[in-house]
Amino acid sequence: MARTAKRPTIAIALLAVAVVACQPGTNTHPVPSVAQVGANLKCPSGDHPFADDQVGWGFCYPGTWRYTERAQASATPPGLDLTFDVTDIPCASPPPGSNASARPICSPNAGLFAFMIISTYERGGSSSVAAWVQANLTPVQLTPTSKPSPTSQPSPTPLTLQPIQWGNATEAAIMPDGRRIALTPHHVVILDMHSGQGHLDLEASMSTRLSTWKFTY
Repeated sequence: MARTAKRPTIAIALLAVAVVACQPGTNTHPVPSVAQVGANLKCPSGDHPFADDQVGWGFCYPGTWRYTERAQASATPPGLDLTFDVTDIPCASPPPGSNASARPICSPNAGLFAFMIISTYERGGSSSVAAWVQANLTPVQLTPTSKPSPTSQPSPTPLTLQPIQWGNATEAAIMPDGRRIALTPHHVVILDMHSGQGHLDLEASMSTRLSTWKFTY
């Protein structure tokens, strides 16, 4: 009898976060393995793959990156935030047997760090990125004397979204604050990168790898 795979939901992923939160230690990947993480992704030479079946996406990243991954539930809108603390590895020692006077092998960004947050939400009944943003992210406009109420509706003024190509997403865009947002058949994914002056330039590395993303749900 053929077996039909069921799509993991954000609720299942949140339950997994709750279980992991009760365990000691952090989810650190000093040397990510292609066989263990994202083996189905086709990455350029020198890149490593990352994929998470619970949230339904994966991507390629520079092979010199090392990261620590942290998961946290998001309340409004409900979803799951995965935070990646990224460090470009320090200079590596020359391989054994090489010239003793050989210089260490260094990446141009050796030792720099930054972090990014990848959030995953249920798409619900939204027909487009703009519709989901309007329903979930656009703040309510209030008069000075008004107060929020359960019947308050999102602002009728939509955010300006710049359409982009992002892997195999159904639709994708850049929001005014620079975050990328992708609509998939069942989810909405937001990529939020934080670097800062003098830190690892995530924007330069990740923006050129958007085509490597694979959304599975």
